[in-house]
Amino acid sequence: MQQYGLLNSDEGVFPEYLRGFLMTAFTLVTQLCMMNLSILVIINGHLIYAIAIATIAVNTPMILGKYMVKPNGSIINSAGNTARNLRALMPRRRK
Repeated sequence: MQQYGLLNSDEGVFPEYLRGFLMTAFTLVTQLCMMNLSILVIINGHLIYAIAIATIAVNTPMILGKYMVKPNGSIINSAGNTARNLRALMPRRRK
């Protein structure tokens, strides 16, 4: 008899919670670093750059949400997601 619970890494929900926690922690650390950078830039007297960095820090969850893709386990889906992300990062040709 198999028992599925939070600590079962095969069919449990613990890996999803851990992945969500790590994504949130990474986003939070990135935001804090950006806000600290913004404060350092404003201390150095560059107000416009500090406002731009603070704006990016506030929008960090939305920006990182576009690039943090949950793995599905299928190699074809992973390859498609990777190709889509690389295509989004490549500059477009002008006609």
